Amino acid sequence: MMTKQTTNLEPSPDAPRRCWPRRLALALGALALVYFLGYRVLVPMGVDRWMQYRLPADAPRIAFSPNDTWLEELGANEAYKISLTRAGGRLVEIQHGDTGANPQRIAAWLEQNKIDGVLLAGGGDVDPHLYGGDPSQASSVNRARDDFEIALIQVAEKKRLPILGICRGCQILNVAHSGTLQKLKGDRHFDVSGHPADLAGGSRLSQIMDTTHLSRVGSYHRQAARELGHNLRVSATGPDGVIEAIEGTGPAWVVAVQWHPELEVGDPKQEALLRAFVRAAK
Repeated sequence: MMTKQTTNLEPSPDAPRRCWPRRLALALGALALVYFLGYRVLVPMGVDRWMQYRLPADAPRIAFSPNDTWLEELGANEAYKISLTRAGGRLVEIQHGDTGANPQRIAAWLEQNKIDGVLLAGGGDVDPHLYGGDPSQASSVNRARDDFEIALIQVAEKKRLPILGICRGCQILNVAHSGTLQKLKGDRHFDVSGHPADLAGGSRLSQIMDTTHLSRVGSYHRQAARELGHNLRVSATGPDGVIEAIEGTGPAWVVAVQWHPELEVGDPKQEALLRAFVRAAK
């Protein structure tokens, strides 16, 4: 006598265990898509569109050499755009691949893009070979960017364009003037809580900020100027006498700080620096 066989439709106890890797992969893929579309595409696109609506057609055009390290992924360059837009300037991005370190090509690009000023942003360490330093003490070096920015500084100064350097921008400005850098010990200058800074009386920076002391500056650097370059002077120092800001000694508007004014939205002293730069570019 034949017996009727039944099919067990209940899922195997092992089924959930077999499915979770696929579900995890789908979840991670969805998160990656959200990150790419939201943070890498929509956020920069939104900032650029906001800049277009916020600024008048005759806003000063600022050549912007952006951060090219992993901080770019965290929106570091969008912070520059937002802060400079609030100050009334329009950032126009330029990278070493656009012109190389050729002064003639850089000058032509500045002319074609009607540039009124130059912003040197943060990033990796300057190549120690450029100032006789120890290569083992540097990280995230991009020599092509170094050579390009040194040429950019020289062309901009020849054209008397205002220059604002921030963090690495302060360091490359000093090296462009034949100065040297030092590797800082400890984390005193790389600390989210920041530190105080004393501004030199009579300096352009102290006049802009209308003070000779800042109780706190946001400091995220492990290098700083050691020997000052030609035609530069110290305009601020921090703990241990570390140079925190430099400026040109000539009539051109050249100021560079080790801290990050673009991250201090709402701080009247830091916003005054950005506005002064934009006014000089007008």
